[in-house]
Amino acid sequence: MSEDTQLAAVRQQQIVDLINRNQSAKLAELRSNFGVSEATIRRDLAALESKGVIVRTHGGAVTNLLVSQVEPNESRAVSNVDEKVRIGIAATKLITGEKTVFLDAGTTALQIACEAQENTRCRYVTSSLGIANELKKRSVPYLYVIGGAYLELNDSFTGSIAISTVRSLSFDIAFLCVSSVDVERQQVSIGLDAYSQVQKEVIGVSRQKYVVADHTKFRTGAFVSTATFDQIDGVITTDLVGKTAIEKMKLANLDVVLA
Repeated sequence: MSEDTQLAAVRQQQIVDLINRNQSAKLAELRSNFGVSEATIRRDLAALESKGVIVRTHGGAVTNLLVSQVEPNESRAVSNVDEKVRIGIAATKLITGEKTVFLDAGTTALQIACEAQENTRCRYVTSSLGIANELKKRSVPYLYVIGGAYLELNDSFTGSIAISTVRSLSFDIAFLCVSSVDVERQQVSIGLDAYSQVQKEVIGVSRQKYVVADHTKFRTGAFVSTATFDQIDGVITTDLVGKTAIEKMKLANLDVVLA
């Protein structure tokens, strides 16, 4: 790889990071930030669009993370496993006494299920088939599954049946899985519109709401916002998110639990 090609590859990755962070960027902004010509930026954007990582617009580009499909559970289950295990263990420490616990559909919440104890006095409720099976395997005595239309993409039950069921319940603590934790906009979001209303309803009937998210969720955008920071109580993550994100969450009065 020539030096010019290497420099272009580095610059293009920096362009992707900037666009993903801000969700969009203008040509003039990119030209100024990287000190290259508009023609060079246009070539960079064309190359990045051909790879499917951004979408060009008139006068700039937007992140493709807002319009891309959600990665299936099977793929996410094998990414950042060690970090998710640590988050699952940390979350379990918040489960005490005889609480009613909601575990959201997601691979990080699955790690919480993996830590469940057979002799627990807590009630576990989930909208995920895989999490229900894990809790059953661990002989959790009080297990409830929210049914509805099965959504294979994130292994969840959704639709009007799931929504009406959630509305009839009450949770002491809910562990929420999201696609994005946006510390600038102070909101969390997911990529599946079909499941978003279920998560919103869970937030409405839960006394404590904790987002469980590995560090990659702090660098992506998602389609549907399900809560602002003032609607949740805390975030369980690791120090891989970086000091800036941690400080911004704390300034928003979130309980930041580092696994």
